[in-house]
Amino acid sequence: MTVVSKKEADAHDRIMEAAAELAELIELAPIRIGENALEKLTIYLAENAAAVKDILKLLKGQT
Repeated sequence: MTVVSKKEADAHDRIMEAAAELAELIELAPIRIGENALEKLTIYLAENAAAVKDILKLLKGQT
């Protein structure tokens, strides 16, 4: 059995919540992606939120 701290569990929960929100957004896009690929993509994006945020800062003031 793997022992996980509350802090680690909370971080994991936040990643999964963000991934779910990203999945909902991507599902609204005019593209089709398989369920497995969508899950992997959204978890990857959530785990790399700092890099995604830095990239999106390039759009500041354009939306």
